[in-house]
Amino acid sequence: MREIPIWRGGRERASLDVRMLRDYRGRPLAKVATAPALLVHRAVAELRAAAEPEADLTALWDRIAAAGRLLDAAELGGCSPEEHARLVTLATGAPLTDSRRALAELARGMAQVREALTWQAPGGTPEPFLTRRIEPAPGKSCGWAPVGRVLGFVAPSNHPAVHLTWVLALAMGWVVAVRPGADDPFTPWRVLLALREAGFPAERIALLPGGHDLVPALVEHCDRTVAYGGPALESLLGRDPRVLFNGPGRSKVLVDADAVGAAPGDPTPDPNGQPSGLRTHKPASSSTSAEDPVTFLVDCILHDGGRKCTCASAVLLRGDAPGLLEAVAERLARLPLLDPLDPAARVPAWKDPAAARLTPGEAVEVDGLTFVRPALVLGVDPADPRFGAEIPAPWATGLRLPAGADPLPLLRGSLAVTLMTKEAALVRRCLREPSIQKLFVGPVPPWHTEPGAPHKGRLADFLFTAKAYREAVIPWI
Repeated sequence: MREIPIWRGGRERASLDVRMLRDYRGRPLAKVATAPALLVHRAVAELRAAAEPEADLTALWDRIAAAGRLLDAAELGGCSPEEHARLVTLATGAPLTDSRRALAELARGMAQVREALTWQAPGGTPEPFLTRRIEPAPGKSCGWAPVGRVLGFVAPSNHPAVHLTWVLALAMGWVVAVRPGADDPFTPWRVLLALREAGFPAERIALLPGGHDLVPALVEHCDRTVAYGGPALESLLGRDPRVLFNGPGRSKVLVDADAVGAAPGDPTPDPNGQPSGLRTHKPASSSTSAEDPVTFLVDCILHDGGRKCTCASAVLLRGDAPGLLEAVAERLARLPLLDPLDPAARVPAWKDPAAARLTPGEAVEVDGLTFVRPALVLGVDPADPRFGAEIPAPWATGLRLPAGADPLPLLRGSLAVTLMTKEAALVRRCLREPSIQKLFVGPVPPWHTEPGAPHKGRLADFLFTAKAYREAVIPWI
């Protein structure tokens, strides 16, 4: 049985309070040490002592990149990448192929840490992190300074790749206290082991497994905190300006009928005897062609088991494209509900059957496991609470709009929006809309990202501030 310890001061620490983590069938999986809230003050004080202001960032970048290469290839703490993916699947219910891909995504982001930092610094170069200067023009500059030293990180369990966020903070010179997600303490522990193996100073990281009682302590003692969670955590944190909160994304896709060509739901059979648009599923990517909008829309909803906050929660069809939404709904409905360890599984299992039954989706039991049946629910009115509701499953609502209707009121409040449209004016309006955090035009899924790219703004804008700065020769010297 695996054991996840507390980590602070550069070494493992025991705890008198140990929680048993169980898998999606209720079987014991790992023992997780639990940090009391009173420990946060001491852990943060140790981090501050390790946060030397003049750290060699380029050396830290080299070690983070080396750790990224280890993360996806090496045995760390007696655990191979394949075994790690299995543990994450057992602990969270995510399909095994998604867990393996997520670890590779995280490892790639760490290995490309320098490129990731170019998204974060003004001017598209990591130099401001080294010089603490921004130079908008020759002879003109301002300071670029951190607003603190210690970042608290409240992690979720829905996707391992979110841990790149705190690794980027390390690359910017911050020290980090991580509270792992309740179901996935394995990923931050593996990241820490990879960093230590690569020579990164592990005293710059604290790993503090625990419950919601740790969150207020992190916010109080850390200079800044990044937190992921649902409405309960959001209400706990309130509107504290020291917190960057990431909640439900309610991401959406708008499809204009004239942008996708012939309706893929046309009943004319293809050579394989299936209706047009119902071909064998292939994962979409940012280069996916609009020639197969059904596959594209299915992937917008289904990618990573629908567990990302950027997976589509609603699809809006504007204009007349007969059969398009029905074809997407049919493709989703045909997905088999398999044990998540099955390599063919695409749909996550739920550890908490009661939580699944509280969602607007249809909770079903198969072979002793609970699933929310994949679906695109059509005809849901925008005033209905189900419209655009986000649940950690491939489930979404579909809505038809007349040609020429203004979709922007329905797109507001979305973390990510994909526009399959030829209407340049709508693109400009969405780009200016402050409640839309990410905008993609054409067949780019809302879950598309690149390491370091803005999520809810740039992390660096939360951790750094520009300040007036000018040097002049003192005339009497």
